[in-house]
Amino acid sequence: MLLFCAAVHAETSLRVGSKVLTLGDSAVRVQQLLGQPTVRALSHAHVGGVPDNQLVSVEQWQYAQDGKTILITIHGGRVANIETLYE
Repeated sequence: MLLFCAAVHAETSLRVGSKVLTLGDSAVRVQQLLGQPTVRALSHAHVGGVPDNQLVSVEQWQYAQDGKTILITIHGGRVANIETLYE
């Protein structure tokens, strides 16, 4: 049996070299700093400021870096969430 353990850490910013990506930055800025995502997934979710009975489209971009996975959630063309998955 194979066991898999991972820790997820939510962040408000992400250092990329000498630059910083923060919540609210544009999707274009994400690509400028991190390049094209390894995986790009479209889903629907409840987002603050939208009535509970309405789902909105969000994209989750994944980047594999040095034994960890960076997950960037894009809503309305802006960074809505940044998570780092440590493997």
